[in-house]
Amino acid sequence: MEQELKEAEIKPNKVAFRAAITFSLYTLALIFIFKLLHIDSMQENMNTGTKVITTILSYVPFILAIVYAQTKHRTDLGGYMTFARGFSTGFKVAAYTGLFVSVLLVLYYKVLDRGAMDHILDVAIDKANGDEKQIKAIEMTRPYMAIISAFFGAITYTIFGMILSLIGAVLFKKERPLPQG
Repeated sequence: MEQELKEAEIKPNKVAFRAAITFSLYTLALIFIFKLLHIDSMQENMNTGTKVITTILSYVPFILAIVYAQTKHRTDLGGYMTFARGFSTGFKVAAYTGLFVSVLLVLYYKVLDRGAMDHILDVAIDKANGDEKQIKAIEMTRPYMAIISAFFGAITYTIFGMILSLIGAVLFKKERPLPQG
């Protein structure tokens, strides 16, 4: 009964929101750092070490944001958390992250670095190897590509986060023992 009252009072929204906004701002900063270091993810001949490091720097902090939110929420609940509560907390981080990252990507491509999307599309045109249909399709999407990229980024973070939330909920759930008596 006490745990149910505590769960009704303590919501995971605040911790999930903070984790998501922090990770989203980290992602925007990472984009600028990669640009400053001349690391181009569109490069075909990027060495394996750089690919591994950029992948780790991109995804491990997202995993840590979900883990942090779930463990922090469990601590806020007195050390106990149901599977459903753990999943809900992680999923909120994922959904908020998807939303915030998508907004920041649109801001980045439309305001902060307008040439970045042109570079991505130019590389795609080069990869089309003269296929006129493919080049025409790429050119048709040019005005909307920032929004399309942001949308797919949001979907990717949400789905990946949902899977991570399920795993975290299994790992971090801890039911309150029934009173002995």
